[in-house]
Amino acid sequence: WGYDSDNGPDRWHENYPMAKGDKQSPIEINSKDVKHDSSLSSWHASYDPGAAKTILNNGRTCRVVFDDTFDRS
Repeated sequence: WGYDSDNGPDRWHENYPMAKGDKQSPIEINSKDVKHDSSLSSWHASYDPGAAKTILNNGRTCRVVFDDTFDRS
């Protein structure tokens, strides 16, 4: 699976039948079972904006495509 047109969320169910219907994420998180762990620190992501070729938010995912020619990210 991936996020390109040939293997993106609309096609996950072709190779992973459980990804159809209400289980469309490759990771099912049951929010009623989630528990806060105060020992964990906040999660942060960062990147070199100069290496970002495109940034796309399609409402389901946020995708950043990098030019890693110079390994800046």
